[in-house]
Amino acid sequence: MRTLEGQVAVVTGAARGIGRAYALHLASLGAHVVVMDVNLQAAEEFGEELSAPTVMDEIRAMGRESLGVQVDVSQRDSVFSAFDEVRQAFGRVDVLVANAGGYAGDPQRSWASGVPDEDLRATIDRNLYGTIYSCQAVAPVMKEANYGRIVTVSSQAGLKGSPNGYYAAYGVAKAGIIQYTRYLAPELAPFGIRVNCIAPAFIETKRLATWVYDKDDNRNAITASIPLGRIGTPEDCSKVIEFLVTDLSDYITGQCISVCGGVINF
Repeated sequence: MRTLEGQVAVVTGAARGIGRAYALHLASLGAHVVVMDVNLQAAEEFGEELSAPTVMDEIRAMGRESLGVQVDVSQRDSVFSAFDEVRQAFGRVDVLVANAGGYAGDPQRSWASGVPDEDLRATIDRNLYGTIYSCQAVAPVMKEANYGRIVTVSSQAGLKGSPNGYYAAYGVAKAGIIQYTRYLAPELAPFGIRVNCIAPAFIETKRLATWVYDKDDNRNAITASIPLGRIGTPEDCSKVIEFLVTDLSDYITGQCISVCGGVINF
């Protein structure tokens, strides 16, 4: 079923990896999709194979319209300019998936007690501020339409601390996204806008395979730590995105759903 037929969706950080999966899945549901990324050719960096020259071309091959917009989500002016471009092109935004993020800096110096200021600020800017700017930029458009679906993207790192205090800046930024979602949801609810969050855990992407899973014995150790017995796929996350932006979740707002195979178990 093309449940988003005629709607316009924006996905930040959509030129590769999980963000690309979100964009393609939303297109499969009938949406026209805007791909926002700091590098619209980002798939090339990790050798991620596309079915067309760009993610935008992949979406167009599915019979949907697509626009690629280069944006640095850590810069407010860049974000607001990007959403102005979308409004001029489509006149509306029905769905936002604020996915752009990632750790900035050297992970080897990411300890809670000593993360350098430049890494801390860059990571918070890219994740927390990038999410806030994206939501602030899209809110007026959705308010005007009295309709909207926003999904922010946190992480398991935002729900629990690492055993050794590693990746502290990333965890703090992702925890902030969850709390921001909880504040934004009741504010926008009277305008027919629902705001929810997902928190993926171990998900298979080219980048994570290169940096984490395929090093040493990491893949086996990580798989053994997951109750469902496998590393997740981008499609596992995309299905939850579908749930949150369609009428399947009409009475849900302000929530964070962990997509983790049981790693997070409160």
